[in-house]
Amino acid sequence: AALWAVVYGVSGFFVGAWIQRFGIRRVMVSGTIAGAVLYLAMSMITDLWHLWVIVMLSGVTVAATTLVPAQTLITLWFNKKRGRAMGFTLMGIGLGGLTLPPLVAWLIQQVGWRQTYQITAAATLVLLLPPLLLVLKDKPSDIGEVPDGRSAAGADAEVTHVPTGIPARRAVRTAAFWLLFFTYLLQLYVMSAINVNTTAFAEGVGYTPLVAPLFLAFAVGVSVPGRFLYGWLTDRIAPPILMASAGLLMAASALVLDLVVIDLGMTGSFPIWLFAVLQGFGIAGSTVVLPILVGRCFGDLEFGKIQGLVMAGFAIGVIFGGPSAAAIFDATGSYELAFVLAAIIGAASAVLAVLVRPHALHGEFVTAAGSTP
Repeated sequence: AALWAVVYGVSGFFVGAWIQRFGIRRVMVSGTIAGAVLYLAMSMITDLWHLWVIVMLSGVTVAATTLVPAQTLITLWFNKKRGRAMGFTLMGIGLGGLTLPPLVAWLIQQVGWRQTYQITAAATLVLLLPPLLLVLKDKPSDIGEVPDGRSAAGADAEVTHVPTGIPARRAVRTAAFWLLFFTYLLQLYVMSAINVNTTAFAEGVGYTPLVAPLFLAFAVGVSVPGRFLYGWLTDRIAPPILMASAGLLMAASALVLDLVVIDLGMTGSFPIWLFAVLQGFGIAGSTVVLPILVGRCFGDLEFGKIQGLVMAGFAIGVIFGGPSAAAIFDATGSYELAFVLAAIIGAASAVLAVLVRPHALHGEFVTAAGSTP
């Protein structure tokens, strides 16, 4: 998992660069085909190093088919209702995380894990390639339209629409970039520290092995409508405030595990649902609002590259979050300190988020031709 996280996080920038050069459609089609090949290869592994190699390569294919391409696509196609479009699109991640694991587990029980990987490879090609090839378009001008779906016919001023913003090389030298980078990194640390260890923690305080995974499962479930809600809110409320709220919600979920479960000793259904609501909405907010903020701060000129660079924080957060919380438990015999630390880090991410000024760089925006729009 750590190897995958590193490769996935680092791949974001390269995926953004490939999108800039080849287009979203080609990148997603190539990534989907490569992903199917890796599923098939996984069904044939005979040694542990095969697993390492395939998992690392899958970090690239997942990066090429999920967040950065989807977020770039929405950014190019939507402006006025970008938040709702982003939230609706990213609901797919929550739905996939909620429904596919039990389906895969059932398939493994029925036909074995090797055959399950083969079925997954076939399903990837049959279910994903057709819509990518037949429906997906890189940008509105490919079908004679502009962002927000308005027809370009008879609207001469709109026909000339081109992406505007600042280049990635300039973005990485701004305070806004580093505020967003560390906000996301800290929130991924909290997310990883909690989610990786929640099941083990729940079993340790008395939940049965069947009930303990519900903490994370319900949180993922709550994140599905949460993504759409946050998307709807970003069209109405300042995104930095919403990004800060995501960090505070995750911090609060950590405190539920500490104060309600550890200190008060409550182990019924109430802590599960309270944690799920807080963590689920926190996950939703962090996932949906980040690309909106990147687009607001830096424009859509090189959105894919910049978003990929910001999301490198994913790798750092995941690598240190889960293992550090586990190490604290090994050293102290309790997750209490780990959860308190997660709450503090979540609150710190909120402070960084509110410092972001989305419009501060708009005076530097240029078009693809290099001129001021």
